[in-house]
Amino acid sequence: MMRRVPHPLIVILAQGTQNPHHSGLPSGLLVSSFNTITLTPAPYVSFNLKVPSSTYQSIQTSGGFVASAISNPHTARDFFLRKESVEYRTALRENVVDDGRSILRDGKGGIWWMECSFMDKESVEVGDHVVVIGKVMRAGLYRESRDQVLIYSEGKYRVAGEGVDVTTSPQQNARKVRNSKPG
Repeated sequence: MMRRVPHPLIVILAQGTQNPHHSGLPSGLLVSSFNTITLTPAPYVSFNLKVPSSTYQSIQTSGGFVASAISNPHTARDFFLRKESVEYRTALRENVVDDGRSILRDGKGGIWWMECSFMDKESVEVGDHVVVIGKVMRAGLYRESRDQVLIYSEGKYRVAGEGVDVTTSPQQNARKVRNSKPG
């Protein structure tokens, strides 16, 4: 049922020394569970990941992470690769600037980034996952871009479709959506 609900694809990067698969490189992964919790009085975000996780260990060790919204499906694929693979290590070297923050390189499909401190006491383990809570410390844009955030829905990477006018009837909007679908 939830496969039909679109979720933004966000790359999570963290510095840390706990990762045996790629010594000296940051840990990273792709999540589709990123959410804002609140914007005031301070901005907080959350995402879920399966444990055990070397990226989670790096978040715990470093005390923080950088979340990046992406528009490039190739970047999404790179962070979906198995961590033990040579391709993953190559993707980290090609996609990440290791300036102490571990942020995506310009031109790799990043739209915006949020540097967050890890809220260890607020994060909670649920079954075989952990809900990671972060307090946004800084945020910015990778470049001036009109690109849309890549989303995941029905087992595929996608971009959001055309906007819907809430002042028209549901039937008019349905016709508009049907007529805008390719052949």
